[in-house]
Amino acid sequence: MIKTKFKCLNKVPNYFLFVNIKQLLAIAKIVPKQEMDQYFLQSDDILNEEVFLAALNSKDTVLEVGAGIGNLTILLSEKTRVLAIEKDYSFTHILKGINNCDAVFGDALEFLESLRNTEKKPRSSFNKIVSNIPYSISQPLLLEFFRHKWDIAVLIVQKEFAEKLISKERLGMIMADMAETKIIRDVPADAFYPKAVESAIVFIKQKKLLDDKFWDFLCMLKPNKNVSNQIKKCPTQLKSKKAHQLTLAELKKLYKLTQS
Repeated sequence: MIKTKFKCLNKVPNYFLFVNIKQLLAIAKIVPKQEMDQYFLQSDDILNEEVFLAALNSKDTVLEVGAGIGNLTILLSEKTRVLAIEKDYSFTHILKGINNCDAVFGDALEFLESLRNTEKKPRSSFNKIVSNIPYSISQPLLLEFFRHKWDIAVLIVQKEFAEKLISKERLGMIMADMAETKIIRDVPADAFYPKAVESAIVFIKQKKLLDDKFWDFLCMLKPNKNVSNQIKKCPTQLKSKKAHQLTLAELKKLYKLTQS
Protein backbone atom coordinates (compact mmCIF):
# COMPACT_ATOMS: atom_id res chain seq x y z
CA MET A 1 0.00 0.00 0.00
CA ILE A 2 1.30 3.43 -0.93
CA LYS A 3 1.43 5.76 2.06
CA THR A 4 1.11 9.54 2.07
CA LYS A 5 1.59 11.90 5.01
CA PHE A 6 -1.17 14.43 5.77
CA LYS A 7 -2.10 16.77 8.54
CA CYS A 8 -5.12 15.28 10.24
CA LEU A 9 -8.46 16.32 8.79
CA ASN A 10 -10.00 16.71 12.24
CA LYS A 11 -7.64 19.64 12.92
CA VAL A 12 -5.76 18.08 15.86
CA PRO A 13 -2.49 20.10 15.88
CA ASN A 14 0.70 18.36 14.74
CA TYR A 15 -1.03 15.06 14.13
CA PHE A 16 -0.57 13.18 10.85
CA LEU A 17 -2.51 10.48 9.15
CA PHE A 18 -0.76 7.86 7.04
CA VAL A 19 -3.30 6.74 4.45
CA ASN A 20 -3.38 6.06 0.74
CA ILE A 21 -5.01 8.48 -1.68
CA LYS A 22 -8.16 6.43 -2.14
CA GLN A 23 -8.70 6.27 1.64
CA LEU A 24 -8.01 9.96 2.10
CA LEU A 25 -10.53 10.91 -0.58
CA ALA A 26 -13.10 8.68 1.10
CA ILE A 27 -12.43 10.29 4.49
CA ALA A 28 -12.80 13.74 2.94
CA LYS A 29 -15.93 12.57 1.05
CA ILE A 30 -14.47 13.65 -2.27
CA VAL A 31 -15.12 11.80 -5.53
CA PRO A 32 -12.50 12.52 -8.26
CA LYS A 33 -13.96 14.54 -11.13
CA GLN A 34 -12.63 13.48 -14.53
CA GLU A 35 -13.95 16.67 -16.12
CA MET A 36 -11.55 18.59 -13.84
CA ASP A 37 -8.56 16.32 -14.61
CA GLN A 38 -8.57 14.94 -11.08
CA TYR A 39 -6.05 12.12 -11.24
CA PHE A 40 -3.96 12.07 -8.07
CA LEU A 41 -0.33 10.94 -8.08
CA GLN A 42 -0.04 8.21 -5.45
CA SER A 43 3.63 7.28 -5.72
CA ASP A 44 5.73 8.67 -2.89
CA ASP A 45 8.89 7.94 -4.86
CA ILE A 46 7.78 10.10 -7.77
CA LEU A 47 6.48 12.87 -5.50
CA ASN A 48 9.80 12.98 -3.67
CA GLU A 49 11.68 12.98 -6.96
CA GLU A 50 9.77 16.08 -8.08
CA VAL A 51 10.70 17.87 -4.87
CA PHE A 52 14.33 16.78 -5.19
CA LEU A 53 14.59 18.00 -8.80
CA ALA A 54 13.31 21.44 -7.79
CA ALA A 55 16.30 21.89 -5.42
CA LEU A 56 14.20 24.03 -3.09
CA ASN A 57 15.57 26.24 -0.33
CA SER A 58 13.87 28.42 2.25
CA LYS A 59 14.21 31.55 0.09
CA ASP A 60 12.20 30.08 -2.78
CA THR A 61 8.52 30.51 -3.46
CA VAL A 62 7.15 27.58 -5.43
CA LEU A 63 3.99 27.66 -7.53
CA GLU A 64 1.81 24.57 -7.65
CA VAL A 65 -1.17 24.44 -10.02
CA GLY A 66 -3.82 21.84 -9.35
CA ALA A 67 -2.87 21.18 -5.73
CA GLY A 68 -5.88 18.94 -5.18
CA ILE A 69 -5.56 16.61 -2.21
CA GLY A 70 -2.30 18.28 -1.18
CA ASN A 71 0.07 15.28 -1.27
CA LEU A 72 2.65 17.21 -3.30
CA THR A 73 1.82 20.48 -1.56
CA ILE A 74 2.75 19.24 1.90
CA LEU A 75 6.11 17.92 0.70
CA LEU A 76 6.88 21.27 -0.93
CA SER A 77 5.76 23.19 2.15
CA GLU A 78 8.31 21.34 4.28
CA LYS A 79 11.02 22.98 2.15
CA THR A 80 9.69 26.47 1.41
CA ARG A 81 6.63 28.65 0.91
CA VAL A 82 4.05 27.30 -1.53
CA LEU A 83 1.59 29.24 -3.65
CA ALA A 84 -1.02 26.55 -4.38
CA ILE A 85 -3.81 27.09 -6.89
CA GLU A 86 -6.83 24.82 -6.90
CA LYS A 87 -10.08 25.21 -8.82
CA ASP A 88 -12.13 22.73 -6.79
CA TYR A 89 -13.37 24.19 -3.51
CA SER A 90 -13.89 20.65 -2.17
CA PHE A 91 -10.22 20.72 -1.15
CA THR A 92 -10.47 23.97 0.83
CA HIS A 93 -10.35 22.38 4.30
CA ILE A 94 -7.33 20.28 3.33
CA LEU A 95 -5.18 22.90 1.60
CA LYS A 96 -6.01 25.64 4.13
CA GLY A 97 -4.67 23.36 6.87
CA ILE A 98 -1.18 23.03 5.36
CA ASN A 99 1.45 25.20 7.01
CA ASN A 100 3.67 27.45 4.88
CA CYS A 101 1.11 27.36 2.07
CA ASP A 102 -0.95 30.15 0.56
CA ALA A 103 -3.91 28.42 -1.08
CA VAL A 104 -5.72 30.26 -3.87
CA PHE A 105 -9.04 28.87 -5.08
CA GLY A 106 -10.04 29.64 -8.64
CA ASP A 107 -9.02 29.30 -12.25
CA ALA A 108 -5.21 29.08 -12.61
CA LEU A 109 -5.07 30.83 -15.98
CA GLU A 110 -7.19 33.71 -14.72
CA PHE A 111 -5.16 34.01 -11.53
CA LEU A 112 -1.81 34.04 -13.35
CA GLU A 113 -3.12 36.58 -15.83
CA SER A 114 -4.23 38.77 -12.92
CA LEU A 115 -0.69 38.68 -11.54
CA ARG A 116 0.57 40.16 -14.81
CA ASN A 117 -2.06 42.88 -14.76
CA THR A 118 -1.52 44.11 -11.21
CA GLU A 119 1.38 45.60 -9.33
CA LYS A 120 3.82 43.03 -7.99
CA LYS A 121 2.99 42.07 -4.43
CA PRO A 122 5.41 40.33 -2.03
CA ARG A 123 3.03 37.43 -1.38
CA SER A 124 2.09 36.69 -5.01
CA SER A 125 5.41 36.13 -6.79
CA PHE A 126 7.16 32.80 -7.37
CA ASN A 127 10.53 31.71 -8.68
CA LYS A 128 9.98 27.97 -9.13
CA ILE A 129 7.13 25.79 -10.35
CA VAL A 130 6.41 22.23 -9.26
CA SER A 131 3.09 20.90 -10.51
CA ASN A 132 1.22 17.87 -11.73
CA ILE A 133 -0.71 20.11 -14.07
CA PRO A 134 -4.25 19.55 -15.41
CA TYR A 135 -3.69 17.80 -18.74
CA SER A 136 -6.62 19.46 -20.55
CA ILE A 137 -5.00 22.90 -20.20
CA SER A 138 -1.34 21.84 -20.50
CA GLN A 139 -0.46 24.03 -23.48
CA PRO A 140 -2.21 27.29 -22.48
CA LEU A 141 -0.98 26.88 -18.92
CA LEU A 142 2.61 26.27 -19.98
CA LEU A 143 2.54 29.30 -22.26
CA GLU A 144 1.11 31.38 -19.43
CA PHE A 145 3.94 30.22 -17.17
CA PHE A 146 6.36 31.73 -19.68
CA ARG A 147 4.70 35.13 -19.41
CA HIS A 148 6.17 35.22 -15.89
CA LYS A 149 9.80 35.20 -14.83
CA TRP A 150 11.04 32.20 -12.85
CA ASP A 151 14.05 29.89 -12.64
CA ILE A 152 13.05 26.25 -13.02
CA ALA A 153 9.93 24.15 -13.37
CA VAL A 154 9.34 20.48 -12.59
CA LEU A 155 6.12 19.27 -14.19
CA ILE A 156 4.29 16.03 -14.70
CA VAL A 157 2.47 16.11 -18.01
CA GLN A 158 1.01 13.60 -20.45
CA LYS A 159 3.86 11.70 -22.15
CA GLU A 160 2.68 12.70 -25.61
CA PHE A 161 2.73 16.37 -24.58
CA ALA A 162 6.19 16.00 -23.03
CA GLU A 163 7.52 14.67 -26.34
CA LYS A 164 6.05 17.66 -28.19
CA LEU A 165 8.04 19.97 -25.92
CA ILE A 166 11.31 18.69 -27.35
CA SER A 167 10.08 18.09 -30.90
CA LYS A 168 10.51 20.05 -34.13
CA GLU A 169 6.85 21.02 -34.03
CA ARG A 170 5.86 24.62 -33.27
CA LEU A 171 5.53 23.95 -29.53
CA GLY A 172 8.98 22.39 -29.44
CA MET A 173 10.40 25.35 -31.35
CA ILE A 174 8.95 27.95 -29.01
CA MET A 175 10.20 25.92 -26.05
CA ALA A 176 13.71 25.80 -27.54
CA ASP A 177 13.56 29.58 -27.85
CA MET A 178 12.48 30.12 -24.24
CA ALA A 179 14.04 27.32 -22.21
CA GLU A 180 16.16 24.24 -21.78
CA THR A 181 13.82 21.27 -21.55
CA LYS A 182 14.54 17.69 -20.55
CA ILE A 183 12.31 14.65 -20.06
CA ILE A 184 13.50 13.09 -16.81
CA ARG A 185 11.49 9.87 -16.71
CA ASP A 186 8.23 8.22 -17.65
CA VAL A 187 5.40 7.99 -15.13
CA PRO A 188 3.11 4.97 -15.60
CA ALA A 189 -0.64 5.42 -15.81
CA ASP A 190 -1.20 3.34 -12.66
CA ALA A 191 0.92 5.74 -10.61
CA PHE A 192 -2.28 7.82 -10.40
CA TYR A 193 -5.61 7.31 -8.69
CA PRO A 194 -7.83 6.94 -10.60
CA LYS A 195 -5.64 5.40 -13.31
CA ALA A 196 -4.67 8.13 -15.76
CA VAL A 197 -2.53 7.99 -18.94
CA GLU A 198 1.17 7.45 -19.56
CA SER A 199 2.91 10.58 -18.31
CA ALA A 200 6.39 12.02 -17.80
CA ILE A 201 8.38 14.27 -15.48
CA VAL A 202 9.73 17.27 -17.37
CA PHE A 203 12.48 19.59 -16.11
CA ILE A 204 12.49 23.11 -17.57
CA LYS A 205 14.99 25.89 -17.07
CA GLN A 206 13.71 29.24 -18.27
CA LYS A 207 15.93 31.38 -20.52
CA LYS A 208 13.49 34.14 -21.48
CA LEU A 209 9.87 35.20 -21.44
CA LEU A 210 7.41 34.15 -24.11
CA ASP A 211 7.34 36.35 -27.23
CA ASP A 212 3.63 36.17 -28.00
CA LYS A 213 4.10 37.65 -31.47
CA PHE A 214 6.69 35.00 -32.37
CA TRP A 215 4.32 32.31 -31.08
CA ASP A 216 1.50 33.74 -33.20
CA PHE A 217 3.85 33.66 -36.19
CA LEU A 218 4.66 29.97 -35.58
CA CYS A 219 0.96 29.15 -35.29
CA MET A 220 0.27 30.95 -38.57
CA LEU A 221 2.71 28.79 -40.56
CA LYS A 222 1.32 25.65 -42.21
CA PRO A 223 3.89 22.90 -41.51
CA ASN A 224 3.62 21.05 -44.84
CA LYS A 225 3.40 24.08 -47.09
CA ASN A 226 6.40 25.70 -48.81
CA VAL A 227 7.65 28.77 -47.00
CA SER A 228 7.68 30.77 -50.25
CA ASN A 229 3.90 30.37 -50.47
CA GLN A 230 3.44 31.73 -46.96
CA ILE A 231 6.05 34.49 -46.52
CA LYS A 232 6.30 37.18 -49.20
CA LYS A 233 9.78 38.27 -48.17
CA CYS A 234 11.12 34.72 -48.02
CA PRO A 235 14.91 34.51 -48.64
CA THR A 236 15.92 32.55 -51.75
CA GLN A 237 17.69 29.80 -49.78
CA LEU A 238 14.49 29.01 -47.84
CA LYS A 239 11.93 29.14 -50.65
CA SER A 240 12.01 25.41 -51.39
CA LYS A 241 11.70 24.41 -47.72
CA LYS A 242 8.50 23.48 -45.97
CA ALA A 243 7.81 25.16 -42.64
CA HIS A 244 8.39 21.97 -40.63
CA GLN A 245 11.89 21.68 -42.13
CA LEU A 246 13.07 25.03 -40.78
CA THR A 247 15.46 25.36 -37.86
CA LEU A 248 14.75 27.69 -34.97
CA ALA A 249 17.31 30.15 -36.33
CA GLU A 250 15.61 30.13 -39.74
CA LEU A 251 12.19 30.60 -38.19
CA LYS A 252 13.42 33.59 -36.18
CA LYS A 253 14.99 35.05 -39.31
CA LEU A 254 11.69 34.79 -41.17
CA TYR A 255 9.81 36.23 -38.23
CA LYS A 256 12.09 39.29 -38.15
CA LEU A 257 11.48 39.79 -41.90
CA THR A 258 7.73 39.87 -41.32
CA GLN A 259 8.19 42.52 -38.62
CA SER A 260 10.24 44.89 -40.80
